[in-house]
Order: sequence, then C-alpha cells, then structure tokens
Amino acid sequence: MKNTRDFIFLFLVICSTAVSTANNKIDSLINRAQTVAYTNPKQSAYFSQKAIELISPECPNPQKARALLVNGVAYKYLGDFDISIKTLYDARDCCPETEHALYTDILMQISNLYCRLRDYTKAFEINDKATSLSKIYQDSTRLAASYNNRGIIHYSLNEFKTAEQLFRNSLQINRRIGDVKAVAANLNNMCLYEGDINEKLNLIQEAIIINKNMNATWALAENYNNMGKQYYFAKQYPKALEALAKAREAADESAAKELICDNYEYSSWVYSAMRQYDKAYECLLQLYNMSIELQNDQKLRSVEQELSEKRVQNLQKETALKEQAYEIEILKRNTFILVAVLALLVLVAIFLPRWIKRRKDLQLVETRYQLEQSEREVAELKVKQHEQALLHVESELEVTRQEVTSFAMFLRSRNELLDKIREQIKEGYKMDATNIQPHLKKVNAFISQHQVGNEDTNAMLMNIEQKNADFLKRLLTKHPNLTQGERYLATLLRVNLSTKEISLLTGAIPKTINMNRYRLRKSLELQTDEDITTYLQSI
Repeated sequence: MKNTRDFIFLFLVICSTAVSTANNKIDSLINRAQTVAYTNPKQSAYFSQKAIELISPECPNPQKARALLVNGVAYKYLGDFDISIKTLYDARDCCPETEHALYTDILMQISNLYCRLRDYTKAFEINDKATSLSKIYQDSTRLAASYNNRGIIHYSLNEFKTAEQLFRNSLQINRRIGDVKAVAANLNNMCLYEGDINEKLNLIQEAIIINKNMNATWALAENYNNMGKQYYFAKQYPKALEALAKAREAADESAAKELICDNYEYSSWVYSAMRQYDKAYECLLQLYNMSIELQNDQKLRSVEQELSEKRVQNLQKETALKEQAYEIEILKRNTFILVAVLALLVLVAIFLPRWIKRRKDLQLVETRYQLEQSEREVAELKVKQHEQALLHVESELEVTRQEVTSFAMFLRSRNELLDKIREQIKEGYKMDATNIQPHLKKVNAFISQHQVGNEDTNAMLMNIEQKNADFLKRLLTKHPNLTQGERYLATLLRVNLSTKEISLLTGAIPKTINMNRYRLRKSLELQTDEDITTYLQSI
C-alpha cells in the first residue's frame, strides 16, 4: 500500500514538473516573439507559431490568446493583413473575460489593422471599445495606446489637427508612466504630416535614438520614412532621399511590405519634385504592384466571410447544444415526476396504515400525558405545601434564635448586675460596723429588685427546649452517645448562634466553647470540609 502511494505521488510530481516545463517553454517562446516583433517580424511570427502549436486547444486560454496576439502583430508588420486579422480575431475569441488588459490590446490591434485596410468605420468602433475598457479599469498604458491608435485613424482621414491632439495626449501619458517604446511611437506618428520642420525633425530624431537603443529595426524603417517625408515637405530633397534609403534598408531587413510601399510612395514624391520622372514612375509602378498584394479587398472580404461563417457555426452549435440540453432537461423532469409519483404511491401504501396506527398511539400518549400532567400538578402542590412547611419551620427557627439572642443579652445584663453587686460588696469591706448594716440592706434591696429576671430566664430556656424537642429527638436517633452539654451546644449551633453569643448565653469563655465545638464535631463524625451548623440544620 505504501509503495502504491509513493508511486502515485511520484507520478503526480513528474506530471506537474512536465506541465510546468511546458508552460515555461511556451512563455519563453512568446516573450522571444514579443522581443523581436519590431526587429524581425518574420522571426516573431515563427516563435509565436511554435508557441501556439504547443498550447492545448482549450478555450478560453490567456496563454494562447497572448501567442495569437503576437502572431497577428507579426503578420501585420509583414504586411500579410488577411492572416493577421484572422489570427487577431482568434485571439479575441479565446481570451478570457477576466484578462481585461490582454483583451484591450487585441481590440486595439484589430482597430489598427482595419485602419490600414481603410475600413475606418470598424476601426473607430473597435477603438471605442478599447478606450472604454481602458477608462473602466483605469489602465493608463492602454488608454495612451488607444489615443495613439485613434490619432492614426484621424490622420488617415486627413484630420491632422485632431490627430495631433490625440498623439500629444498619448505622449503626455506615456512620458508620465515612463513607457519609452510607446513614446517613440507617439513621436513617430506626430511626424506623419506637415508642420514646423525643426520641431518635427527633433521629434523624429528622439524616436530614432530610442528605437536604436531598443534595436527596433521595423520602427526605425518607419522613422526614416517619416524623416524623408519631412525633408520632402521642407524641399530638402537630397536629405529626403538619404533618409528614405536608410528606411528602405531597414524595411528590407525586417521584410516589412507595408513600409516598403510607403518608401516607394515617398520616393516617388521626391523624384517627381526633382523632375526625375522616370525614377518617380518606376517607384509608382513598384508601389502599385505591392499595393495590390497588400490591399486586396477580396482577401479581406474572404477573411471576414470566413469569420462570419465561423461565428454562425458557433452560434448554431450553441443553439443545438442548448436545444439538446433543453430536451434532456425535459426528459429528466418527466422522469423525475414519474419516479416521484410512483414513490409517492409506494410511500402512501406503506405509511398510511402506520400513520393510522401512529395517530392512535399519539392519542394514547396524549391521554397519558394529561394523566402525568395531573400527577405533576398534584406533586407540585405537595411540593408547595412542603415549602410552606419549611418556611414555617424556618420562621420558628428564626424566632427561637431571636429569643436565644435576647436571652443572651439578658444574661449579659445579669453579669453586669453581678459586677455592680460585687463592687458594692467591695465598698462594704471599707466601711465600719455602724455603716455596714445599712449598706447590706441597700445591697439586699438591689438584689431583690432584680430577682424577677431569673423567672424570665427559666421561661425562655424552657421555651427553647420545647421548640427544639423534635430536633433533639432526631439528633439522638442518629447520635445516641451525645452528652447533655453536647446536645445543648448542638441546639444553640443549629439556630446559627456565634461563639460570642453562646459565650454570653452560657457564661463560658470563647476558648472553652471552641473546644466544645471540636468535641461535638468528633462525636458527630464530621469531615474537615463539612460545616457543623449546616449539618445540624439538615437533621
């Protein structure tokens, strides 16, 4: 069993490692494709295609969407617009909804491609979606890119002022966030049309410096094309031809057909201005032949038709699946209802007799319950009677305690009286024979005056003894060997008298009373943690 678990664990580790390795290889190919997109679009298309082949066909898949995006951009730079737009639509379809940034990038590339194909309505429509997403998710990088893309559309419509404002908005954002590559693109696009030659040349020179540092060959070809255009506007034709030659060299290196077309067009302008019409015608002829390949409306319509048919097929499949799922759901529901009805009938046949029997049992239980309730009420009544009896006993015990306490106070006053008599007798020791007899008469009268207290004390003690007769009887039943003094002390402790109060009552010192309490505990066989007063009150 242990070997089996180890084998499964090892197998899972190997599978996980293999998946991780494959994902790393795919990411590496996509990153390489992105890196060389501006330098060598053909190589970028190759790397991205390899990544696509390694990715499983599951959708949506952000990794596959990234690879398709890079592949579509590479083919766009190569001038294969029909392949590019199809690939970009595939990227959009397999991009998960949660990948907002990736989805926005795909939309902007599709918009840019429609602009190059001169379908400006769709270009604006898709750019608006990209701009909205960038604003919703507060993505400055993609908002700047959408402004730049919209500026290119307005430039293509010869709306140069609007394009200029959009390029400047994009440039401001990109400079703030430090996106150097995007800054170079903005600077290049601001040199697509005529303006202040010195400002335009400064902008394009900054873009060239950035792209040289990034080794962006495709972008350099576009920069030099725009530099040649600006020199043409300034009527500096030799410099224009020099810049266009550099542009052609970079365009050939990156195999960028669209840039080569632009180069032919700008060169024809320059040669025509220099009155070299044969060279101008040659450039226009080359431009015409290549433009037919680049701007083949039939290809675009074919791609769009293919995409539409694909969407229709997907919708038909979804509809068929929904109908099938609906039919299955209906069948499940009908089956469930039938099973439920049969089960209900079976349950009724099984449980109806039981229910009838249970109902009779419940009636019997209810009758018993009522009887128990009556018995409980009787028991509660007895408990109340016992409680009242206990309250009466407690009340009597309290009265007894008060009487004993009063007697203790009386004894205290008696002791005080004896102290006074003792003092008077001591005074008599100091008197002579003539005065002693009147003094003794005075003492005798004082004693006679207070003799009535003895009768009150005896009556009080008799009352306590009578009230505690039942207690003493129960106490002697449990402990027959108690002495008279222990029984008396138990009686006083039962009414919760303190040591001081018992001392006043008996005339004994507190130490003697405590000793007697200890002896009483031993006679009662109490444990150390048992309270003697509580025990006596429980008897």
